[in-house]
Amino acid sequence: MIKFDKDVLKALQTLEKEGFETYAAGECVRDQLLGQKVYDWDLFTKAPLSTLQQIFPEAEVLDAQGEKIRLDFTYEVPAKEEGEAAVVEGCIADVCTFDGSIEDALGAMGFTVNALADNPDRALVDPYGGRADLKAKLIRTIDSPARLFQEAPIRMLEAVRLAAELDFDLHKSVFEAIGQFWRPLMEQVDRGDVKAVREEFEALLVSDHAGKGLKMLTGSGLMAVILGEDIAGSMSMSDTNAFKTVCQHIDQTKPVRTRRLGLVYTAITKKRALPAIARLQFDAKTAQHLKDGVERVIDINFLNTEMEFKKFLFQYGKDRYNYLHNLSKAMRIVYDQPSLKIESRNYMMKKIVSGNEPVFVEDLVIDANDIMEAGITDSSEKASALLELVVALVHKNPANNHRDVLLKYAKKYSKNKLAAKTRYVKWVK
Repeated sequence: MIKFDKDVLKALQTLEKEGFETYAAGECVRDQLLGQKVYDWDLFTKAPLSTLQQIFPEAEVLDAQGEKIRLDFTYEVPAKEEGEAAVVEGCIADVCTFDGSIEDALGAMGFTVNALADNPDRALVDPYGGRADLKAKLIRTIDSPARLFQEAPIRMLEAVRLAAELDFDLHKSVFEAIGQFWRPLMEQVDRGDVKAVREEFEALLVSDHAGKGLKMLTGSGLMAVILGEDIAGSMSMSDTNAFKTVCQHIDQTKPVRTRRLGLVYTAITKKRALPAIARLQFDAKTAQHLKDGVERVIDINFLNTEMEFKKFLFQYGKDRYNYLHNLSKAMRIVYDQPSLKIESRNYMMKKIVSGNEPVFVEDLVIDANDIMEAGITDSSEKASALLELVVALVHKNPANNHRDVLLKYAKKYSKNKLAAKTRYVKWVK
């Protein structure tokens, strides 16, 4: 028997006392058998949704059609010392109704290592040899892998993601079936149905053994689904070597979703990477970060002066800069690069923050109204544009953040286009 969380056990026993057969099932049982701490539990019960709502009136209904509720047993532990963040402990339990036998319900899990159930008053239910596969560290399907993957192609990515999370290998039959049936998943993405594919890929990348998962994607043919068949099949020797290096060392980096995505896409040339990013239809912010990674991560290594650094911050904003900076730190680990450039940027950022140095328009001592009141222009749009130009002065020297200086140059830039265009140039006599 597995070790139950006390709140989950109480909920299970409550349902049993009401006469409803109930089990913990799926990944929570698997992870307990592997000796891992479980925070997300799944309870399978014979109780219908209406009864679940009566027994647990505080529960959140997740899916009325699927008859599923969520019990939240989390609680906040106050910080021990001032300045430290509070910690959330406990777990959540999703409770769903099943019909037929528990063995039938487990049959829908797809993979043997997930098809496990337990109840403290009954024997552990393992109808498909899941415990043996846990010992063998194998991902194997309950039914024929060919049938499973044809009915639900996304299960191919799920198999690789499970292997990456658990540090398991794919059973030979699973690996061969993926190689044979990955094309329907490719067609699914080509039709624009990419959400499930994207989510599985992202989950794989933040797993403990992402490098192993990436190698499996490549070896099985599934990388064509992620990148596109033309791109995956036409990688240069340089791309291939860089990708192999990422696979080898990605696990040493922090498991941050956008950062590890950036490591994958920066391993291939810009010409191939940009359409590959567009293929998976990331949200706007993620897509922008990944494009920046491909197009600009090299640029930040050439920010050698404080003026160049501030100009870059101003042009792209702190959020986009921070992503590139953190991506470059991950790339340093993956490619065993020196840290001098990173340390230099850290120094310049620390100097800006500690000295409260102006970088953005909102840091200036004047605004658009000041420019209009000075008679430089009567257009608010042009006044705002002039503010964007005079920021260069404070990038050159923070002491230039003075009303008279800024207004003087705002007037100059409004009349002299050459001066405006060359505002970052340091003229040498």
